[in-house]
Parts: sequence; structure tokens; C-alpha cells
Amino acid sequence: MTIHTDSIIAILGGSGKAGRPLVTETLAAGYRVRLLLRQPQAFNLTHERLDVIQGDVRDPDSLFSLLQGSTALLSTLGHTRGEVTPTIAIATSNYVAAMEQLGVSRCVVVTSLFATGHEQVDEKTQQAAEYMQQHYPLFMDDRRLEFRLLSESRLDWTYVRVPLIVQQPAVGGVVVNLNHLPGQQITAVDLARFLISQLTDTRYIRQAPFIASRPE
Repeated sequence: MTIHTDSIIAILGGSGKAGRPLVTETLAAGYRVRLLLRQPQAFNLTHERLDVIQGDVRDPDSLFSLLQGSTALLSTLGHTRGEVTPTIAIATSNYVAAMEQLGVSRCVVVTSLFATGHEQVDEKTQQAAEYMQQHYPLFMDDRRLEFRLLSESRLDWTYVRVPLIVQQPAVGGVVVNLNHLPGQQITAVDLARFLISQLTDTRYIRQAPFIASRPE
């Protein structure tokens, strides 16, 4: 897998609390960035290597436009506040189809789904998974469908499971574990840097690592 710094990296969820730092850090790493936003006028970041496309993840044509000419996809797409109908699986179905058609294979996706059935979770991680299922059952079902769509695709995906995302200074790295949450929080910048590292790191392809900020 060769992804050069002059490549176009497509980003979903770029206006969110995890997405905006991801956009900033991806640009800082030297990549060209392309965003899909429903309301681009509300996104006030400009850069010579940043291209913003107006569109909706529920629209296949919007995803195709985002991904055409791109080298990889990074997604921090979450559930929009106020939306009562889950949209993650719809978006996933759309971008998987577009990526397979265009020959774009690498995607790195952030998720709140802790139990995929492929891990030996500890008690704390199991409790967190049960809490999410109890309070957000429709959205967790949507996340499980998202994971199934990725697993059944031909893409080189990495499904990144994260604890609470906080807007604090980076602590300088993350802890990774394939079976359970290694910490209770992650800074948005540490998360962004890990996602960017996966553009050239093949260790977690077709795996779902848990990550957290390294303890200070």
C-alpha cells in the first residue's frame, strides 16, 4: 500500500469534534484533503490543499464525487444530533460501492461499537458496550450493520473503536489493543494522528483495534 503525501484523502465527518482536528492534522501532514459537507458555508477552515464538496452521505452520487480521484477514505462520521433515523449504514453502503467501483481500497473508520463478536472483552469494555446498547439501540444496530458491510467488502478497512473523545492537548501517542479498551478517553488530536498513521501502516488492515490516549 503506497499513499504519498500528495495524495487526495477523502474525509467524512470533517466538521465534527473528531473530524475537524482530523482535517487540520491531515493537511499538516502534507496531504490534499477533500471533504463532503451538507453545509459547507458553516465550515470556516480554508487551505490551498483543501477541497470542500457540498453533498449528503445518503446520496450515492455525493459519495462518488468525494471519492473519485481520492487515494483513501478517513471517516469520523457519527450520528447527527437531532436525527432520529440512523444513517451510518446507508453512508457505508454508498461509499463501499463507490470505492469498489473506483478501485479505492483503503478506509479507516471511527466507531462507537465496542462488541463485534471477534474479541475477548474485559468487564469494563463489556459494561460500556451494554450501556451503549441499552441507551442507543437503533444506533448500535446501525453500527453493527456498518461493520458487517465493511467485513463483507473487498476494502482494506480498519475499524477504530474509541472511548470518550476529549478536546484537550495531545498527550503524544495512543495505546492499541485488539480485545478491550486500553483507556477511558482519547484526545481528538491523538485520534487524528492515529488515523493518519493508518494510511501507511498495514498492521490493522481488516481489524478493529481499540485505542486510547497514552497515560501521561
